[in-house]
Amino acid sequence: MPKEMHQEAVELLLASISQQDASGLRSSFLFGKPGAPLWERRFGAEIFFHQSRIIRAALFVRRNGPAYLKYLPIGDISSALRSFITENYGYIADEVFFTRFSTDYAQKVSAAAKSRLANAIASSPVFCPTNRISLFPLIPVRVAESFNSEPFFLVAPEYLDQTMSRDNIDVRAIRADSFPPLSDWKGQRSLPNAWLGVRSPLLQVSRKMRAAILGALALAPLPGYRYLFSGRDMFGGNFVISDEGSEVSFGLPHTPPLMHDIVIEATDHAWLGVIANKLTTNERVVRRQLRALEYFYRAWELDPPERFPILCMTLDAVFGDANHATQAVIDGVREMLGTHVRDARLRQLMDLRASVIHGGAPDVYDSRKYARYFDEYEADPIHDLELVVAHCLRLQIFGDDFREQVDPNAEAIKEAQGKGYMPKVSLKNTILDAV
Repeated sequence: MPKEMHQEAVELLLASISQQDASGLRSSFLFGKPGAPLWERRFGAEIFFHQSRIIRAALFVRRNGPAYLKYLPIGDISSALRSFITENYGYIADEVFFTRFSTDYAQKVSAAAKSRLANAIASSPVFCPTNRISLFPLIPVRVAESFNSEPFFLVAPEYLDQTMSRDNIDVRAIRADSFPPLSDWKGQRSLPNAWLGVRSPLLQVSRKMRAAILGALALAPLPGYRYLFSGRDMFGGNFVISDEGSEVSFGLPHTPPLMHDIVIEATDHAWLGVIANKLTTNERVVRRQLRALEYFYRAWELDPPERFPILCMTLDAVFGDANHATQAVIDGVREMLGTHVRDARLRQLMDLRASVIHGGAPDVYDSRKYARYFDEYEADPIHDLELVVAHCLRLQIFGDDFREQVDPNAEAIKEAQGKGYMPKVSLKNTILDAV
């Protein structure tokens, strides 16, 4: 049944259409009765979409429609709405096709026809999309305990068939231990250690969801290991499968080449469940959190100077305020981490941020504020920002549910300390320890 938002969407969509506005987007197509196959569409129509009005309709649908629309550009949503009209023109053809008029369609079409069109859009792929599974191969991730939720799953290769079978996917042609995961693939194969599977209507939506998920995964390694990379062989790409078929593409790796694997265990399922719930909501505060995770993910593989401005954007996504950006971030960080984090030190860090973000220093090392910060605190401001951002994201998004990875070198460090090769207590001078 259509709701008020479907009726409003139809009203805005019809208001964007005219017969004679040559300045608009021209659309020529064949139509027949609603749902008619191509060979039964015997009438040709030509209409024009007013550009600003179709964008207004797309903005409304994006704001009020399913969560997946938040991941799409306005242009793509506008295109989907135009396609909806050409596919369902038969619902209004009797009232507009055999007559000429100068008004927009919203003023010409009757309430009964609008109601029929609202029913159609309520059940259309725009509002009721069919999910497909997009598979992303992961290398520095191992899954000891599979995680499966409505929007995504993380599994070891040996459990991929079992997981996809629950989605009624025919897995007989799937070879889960390699990428591409096709049993009849004749080309080169690569071996993933884990699969991230994302359920969404479109690959571009799945890629955006992947960024938020892997941004959360980037929080898991301890600070000293998050940006510690190896020279291991990496590969990327994606594999999309649904009842209609499959497609494969190759691309860049989905994670940096971590020195130590991230291991997903049962104790990680709580925070993975948190991100799964957030991926399916339209709440504004949650959308900001997901954007922050996406920024954090983008910064993961970058070198420190390139990482710094992206991490600044991550903080802005969580705490930023258009009118009082710097103070809002400082207040947000101190509220989240505690007042023992010195206001003056945070402010100097934010001053460095402002210098980089607003064009004062394209490279963070070029800013005099970098050296000034280091001289005063004997700490690298880039590392301090990394600590602040990661800690704030964990607390703000996951609360007490998040679990960091154990130190992969804990035993070796303990042994070295026992032999006197390393100090048993390391001195700290990070921004989180400052008093």
